[in-house]
Amino acid sequence: MRTSLHVAAFCLGALTALPAQAALPPQYQRLAELRAVLDHQGVAAALGGTPIGRIEFVRTDLYRVSAGRCHVDARIVGLPMPRGMAGARRFEVRVGQRVCGR
Repeated sequence: MRTSLHVAAFCLGALTALPAQAALPPQYQRLAELRAVLDHQGVAAALGGTPIGRIEFVRTDLYRVSAGRCHVDARIVGLPMPRGMAGARRFEVRVGQRVCGR
């Protein structure tokens, strides 16, 4: 019995010492990314203050924000997790060049 307790205590200690990163469920991660894109000052600046009409999910980590005849791509770039910390994915938004059509 004593040996079993020591083994269990050792295994539990080993597991808690490992770095962990808890991802948000996909629907909450997408919502966090959309909010970050909407809140990013560079998106509004790149679109010249024209109200946003649409945000399109292009593919993982890439959104297209449209306003009037113009759009910008907003890329989600993952950031490293500080050593020893766990939590949701850390990221930043990087805004591309404005593209305008007819």
